[in-house]
Amino acid sequence: MRGILILLCAFGARTALAADDQPVTIGYASVSATLEALRSEPSAQFREQRGWTVVASRERDAPVEWFFAPEGHAAHPAVVKRTATERGGIGMIDLAALCHVEQSACDRLLDDFRQQHDREQAAARPELVTLDVGIALDDHERLRVRRLVAEEGMAAEIRFTDVLKMVIVPTLDDAGRVLLWTAVYEFDGAGYVLLEEPQLTSPGSGTATLEMTSSSGSRFGFSLASLLAQTVE
Repeated sequence: MRGILILLCAFGARTALAADDQPVTIGYASVSATLEALRSEPSAQFREQRGWTVVASRERDAPVEWFFAPEGHAAHPAVVKRTATERGGIGMIDLAALCHVEQSACDRLLDDFRQQHDREQAAARPELVTLDVGIALDDHERLRVRRLVAEEGMAAEIRFTDVLKMVIVPTLDDAGRVLLWTAVYEFDGAGYVLLEEPQLTSPGSGTATLEMTSSSGSRFGFSLASLLAQTVE
């Protein structure tokens, strides 16, 4: 289960501060500038949710969700930024907001998000996702991991020592479909470095495939299949 860390509001272009005095910022001067920047980002995914415009993106490999208040909302125009982070091995949710209205309306907006998060956490039960993962090197299969079990939102790692490692984070959408956030790291002699940008795939009832080439010219192929998702009682 994730904790919630930040519940502070940035009014206008001001910056909110976390408990450790680190700045928690939206990163843009206005709500409209935020939306415009996200629309120009090729990997950003837009959807409508009960009148709100919701955008999924990434910042420094961390998943981010943006919530734009609809017209008629007391805080409009406003945007709330929700970032999933990790500190000391503990998953956290950072919240920041940018509002162009009275501070009290912005405070209520973030309080609504805090209460929603608390309700979700109280009702949450961990989901376990079972995966079938295949890894091939230059068209020759090197490894197959069958029935790899990972908890929703938590990272599962497969590693070839001093060659590469693969990190998979499964999540479930509202319809119960499995989404896989996948990052592949190559060993450069001193440590593991990201080979390509992390990818989000949805194998559905089939198999998702990824292909990439290492700096040494080796070609890696990955197959990812979701076998089962179940709730832990």
